[in-house]
Amino acid sequence: MGVQPPNFSWVLPGRLAGLALPRLPAHYQFLLDQGVRHLVSLTERGPPHSDSCPGLTLHRLRIPDFCSPGPEQIDRFVKIVDEANARGEERGLAAGDAIAEIRRLRPGSIETYEQEKAVFQFYQRRK
Repeated sequence: MGVQPPNFSWVLPGRLAGLALPRLPAHYQFLLDQGVRHLVSLTERGPPHSDSCPGLTLHRLRIPDFCSPGPEQIDRFVKIVDEANARGEERGLAAGDAIAEIRRLRPGSIETYEQEKAVFQFYQRRK
């Protein structure tokens, strides 16, 4: 039986969730129990015990703490999410609205000006 990982919440119910670094094998089991099949790690080091749950595919983007992802990392993340959901659609929010919505759903997200800038740059490239 799984144990909910720290700060787990759905951004798009059943499709996209956010969470702090899973640290226990039971955290991975919880994700599987919720229907999660892909875990995208943004940390430089791999999540501990990530090999404890073979039903969960780990994707690593390796972004230093408090830094913003590069355009290629953002594109890779979007591709992973789109392929996992097999729907290829975006919500269509403007950058500022997207930041506000993520912060509403997951307070403390998008922590720095550089991270905000990366969202705006992504939005500009997608227009």
